[in-house]
Amino acid sequence: MIEVFHHLLYDISRGLRDLALYTIHPEDQNMIEAELLREGVAYMFRPIEDGRVNVYFGHQACIDVVQTFEGCPHCQHTPEQDFILGIMLGYDRTRQCERFLERRRLCAEKKKGCHTFRPTLQFVRGQEHEHSVA
Repeated sequence: MIEVFHHLLYDISRGLRDLALYTIHPEDQNMIEAELLREGVAYMFRPIEDGRVNVYFGHQACIDVVQTFEGCPHCQHTPEQDFILGIMLGYDRTRQCERFLERRRLCAEKKKGCHTFRPTLQFVRGQEHEHSVA
């Protein structure tokens, strides 16, 4: 699976992607971090519910935007956050628009909004979970 990470890193270095998301096991974090530091690519680690870790990497501005989501799990993103993330990751724009509209409709049906979960900072192996490189 590390080949997928290297492919995403190659796409970032060639300007084919602005942001990539790769899910790893915590024991792979040091190796991934070393590679990203060596390449000078901005990144951020964020633990997910199943014990694995999401690593976002790419342009610093994209990392900064993801950091504004304040640790909210993907399933808890607002329709706007979900749309922004999908566009930055290079997903199909039309499908992202359709997804946004559907999520907005579902939120309206709940009548209390979808943006209610805000976890505190989490740690991975004793290190703060977010880190970015200029």
